[in-house]
Order: sequence, then structure tokens, then C-alpha cells
Amino acid sequence: MRSTSPHSFRLLLRHADAGSRSAWVGDDQWRSLTELGQAQATEVAARSRDLPLLRIFSSPSLRCRQTVVPLARELSLDIESCWQLGATVELRHLLRFLGEDETESAVLCTHRETLQMLFAHLAEVEAARADRVTPMSMAAAWILYGTVGRDAVQLECLPTLEVAASIG
Repeated sequence: MRSTSPHSFRLLLRHADAGSRSAWVGDDQWRSLTELGQAQATEVAARSRDLPLLRIFSSPSLRCRQTVVPLARELSLDIESCWQLGATVELRHLLRFLGEDETESAVLCTHRETLQMLFAHLAEVEAARADRVTPMSMAAAWILYGTVGRDAVQLECLPTLEVAASIG
């Protein structure tokens, strides 16, 4: 039986609110955060600031990169754009990326579709379940303990803080 290393984790993050995809005109990669999304991004920084984060990886999509900007500023870290976190990435590429040592103690900001694909795989192959997956709220976050492909992994939902209800 594989064991879960208490020191190995990754923070999986869905991007913050970027409005309706159907209302967006232009390349979806350039859809940016709404005012609510900007507040959610600030909240992401507040709820994850106490984690021992060393790196920030993001999908190349603007909304994903914008989601982690407040956290990057607070931690004085660069945002590293990674195609392996894109909305149309194949599962094998995502799993390979998550298995790399460089992703330990890192934030990985991606898309609902990518997270759903990963969670389905982890439930089927790793017997790991994620709380609060459906419906998946904007700026939702999970801590993935262990390393995919090496350890028994566990998923834990990182509770959200209250974002101002007047925004939106």
C-alpha cells in the first residue's frame, strides 16, 4: 500500500468568475475576470496565504492568470504559465505534470473541465474523492495531498471565505 506524505501537497484552484462564456466575443483565452472575479481572486490569496507555497502555476488563459495575481503579489512569486493546465489538455499530460516534483507545494490554477477530468480519474483509479465538486463554484480550491502516481492521494476542499455579496 502506498502512503500519503504529509509534506507533499498541491493546491488545485478553479479560476475566479469571468462572466458568461456565451456572452464573450473573441478568443476565450482572453476572457478576463469580472469585478466579482477580482474579489474572489483577493479572497483566494487570503485563504491560502498560510500554506507553505513555493510556486504558482497557471493555465495560459487570462482568467486563470488573473486569479492568482493577488496571491503572487502577496508571496512575491512569479506566475508560471503551463499548457498542462489548459482547458483542453489531455489527462496523461496533466497527470505527468502533477507527478513532477516541481509541482509540490505549488498552486495550480486551471479550469472546471480540467479539474472534473482529474477528479474523475482520481476517484476511479486512486479511490480519492473530492468534496464540493458539483456544482463547482468559481475560485473553488482543493488541497491534493500526496503525489499522483507515487503516493496514495487525498483531496480536501479548502473552504472559501465570504466575498462581498454586494459585488456582482
